[in-house]
Amino acid sequence: MYKKLLLILLVMVLAISSVFAVPFKFVFGDLGQHPEILMGFIPTYILAGAGYRGIELIEDDVTELQALLGFGYNQRKVWQDKDSGEVKLVDPIVYDVLETDLILRFVQGFGESTVAGKDLITLTAGYEGKLEVNLDSMVKGQVRKNNTYSTISSLNDYLGGENYSGDIYPDLRGNHTMLANALAFQAKFDIMDDKMTTTDGFVAKFDAKWAPHALNHALSGDADYYSLTLNAVGAKTLFEVESKNGKDLFTITLVDRANVNWTDGSLVPVFAQGPVSLGRKVRGFNTWTYNTQFTAVNNFDIRFAGPNLGVKGIFPRANVFFDIGYGCGNYFNTNYSASNFLMSTGVQLTISFFDFIDLGYQVAYLFNGNKLSEGDSKIVGSFTFFLDF
Repeated sequence: MYKKLLLILLVMVLAISSVFAVPFKFVFGDLGQHPEILMGFIPTYILAGAGYRGIELIEDDVTELQALLGFGYNQRKVWQDKDSGEVKLVDPIVYDVLETDLILRFVQGFGESTVAGKDLITLTAGYEGKLEVNLDSMVKGQVRKNNTYSTISSLNDYLGGENYSGDIYPDLRGNHTMLANALAFQAKFDIMDDKMTTTDGFVAKFDAKWAPHALNHALSGDADYYSLTLNAVGAKTLFEVESKNGKDLFTITLVDRANVNWTDGSLVPVFAQGPVSLGRKVRGFNTWTYNTQFTAVNNFDIRFAGPNLGVKGIFPRANVFFDIGYGCGNYFNTNYSASNFLMSTGVQLTISFFDFIDLGYQVAYLFNGNKLSEGDSKIVGSFTFFLDF
């Protein structure tokens, strides 16, 4: 009797599973952290969602519909005068942001990569919507080291109420709320075999994003810009020591990235400036600094990794890096032109969690250029949350 009952239950479970077996997968987008909340060691923003693979337009190639939602709390620190756009060497504008994102994508793969389970070429097209509410800094009035800045006591008072023009920072005009809408496209070529402690191959991506004023004005937004990015990464594992059960005990890997970007428009919002700024992409400098229309950067790593710390995918990693970058053109939303050359080297000591989050500390020596929050210091340190590429 018990065997019959067990068999009936098993059949019911299989039947229910087949009914609800929908081809969905988890899709990760991004994480962010506020530097004033536990020194940035916990995520205060997450972008994630689901992908649907129930459609197959080309046999054996991925067709996927994606929907991602993002929500969180971040800090912004910007280094230009709010009215003239002139670059400030001290006392940046510091404020907090309550951020919400919606991303809808269509993804189609083509051809077979040399790496199992990957398509050789993947095309992605979609819509990206963003709503931001800008607020007083959570540490308003406090002075940071070297007296490089003190947070503003009131964002509204600092900007002069709702009459701020927003010519330099369109995010902060009116009621300090930003609604932006953009169309995005990506083409990716992928023969990269990434096994966390070892990485071999090559991946290149071309990204285009367009947020026209017509689309944003119609929906009460304050953005008018476009951004074009070419990002290429090559990697080669030089040395690998395995245990008897095949697990990596120690590896040495070379990784090199080349990144070229052009971003322009009459209203480039702050959230679009940060990721493309030269100061963000050359390690040791400040995000939202050296943010000209054109940037070209090369990042080089020698990565030492292993062994797993009791759980597969959690392991120590040390990166010796050398970065060089050049930027030119106008600073965003201004007529101020510049030519900036940054160069740094240093070491990152981290604990890697599934090659996804790298918590640790970074020390950099700045050959050329200054980290504005550190004054004239050439040796700077900071906590890390992610690998840069």
